[in-house]
This record gives sequence, structure tokens and C-alpha cells, in this order.
Amino acid sequence: MSSSASPESPTTPIHSYSPGTLVYEVNLSVPKEKADDYIEWLKVFTKDQVRNIPGFLSSMVFRQPKPYGLHWLSEEGNNKTYLTVHYVIASQEDLKNYLDNNQREVAAAEQERFDFLVTSRRTLSVVC
Repeated sequence: MSSSASPESPTTPIHSYSPGTLVYEVNLSVPKEKADDYIEWLKVFTKDQVRNIPGFLSSMVFRQPKPYGLHWLSEEGNNKTYLTVHYVIASQEDLKNYLDNNQREVAAAEQERFDFLVTSRRTLSVVC
């Protein structure tokens, strides 16, 4: 058996972003005073998504500086923490199934627990 997985998460495969890779991206805006709690929750939540949603292969959470030029964030000032989650999805069909059958419930659960979120979503497909 190969030991190519990282020591931090031996059961989580690493997926490269090669041509054709399908990424479901979720962008989040969280009040700075709640960011640490949210990030701790998000670490567990994203791994659970990969374990429980068919076709979700891996996830990565990024912290980013304030995204300039995005109108929907331009009035938030500097009191937010910005996060981006990338889920690598096995196929367009798996993504469609998630969007049709799970996404509304997931969004509602996040909204109920963290009623302060500003969220945007998009799908990316690696070209090169």
C-alpha cells in the first residue's frame, strides 16, 4: 500500500487540478469576530461533504484578502474574513445531482447556524 497521502489526513486523497477537473467553488464572507469559530466548523463540514455526497472527491478551504472589484462585497468595509472552498467533483452529473438534491438543504443549514453569511457559488472546469 502506498503512503502518498499526507500525514495530517491519511484517508484524504490529493487531487490535482489537471485539464477537465471540475471544481465547485463556494465564496464566503464572514464577520471577523466569528471567523475562527466558522473556520473550525468549516474544516469538519467540508470533509463531511466529501464523505457523504456522491461524486465529491476532495475539498480545500482558502482564506483570501478582501476581493476588490466585486460589487457585492464593496460595501462590507474591512470587518469581514473572506474564504473560498473548492470541492473537486467527479462529473457534471454528480454536480447536477448535488445541486438538485442537496444544495438547498446545505445552504439552509449554513444559514440557520451562521445567519451572517454572504455566499456566492460557481463552477470551474480546468482548461490547462
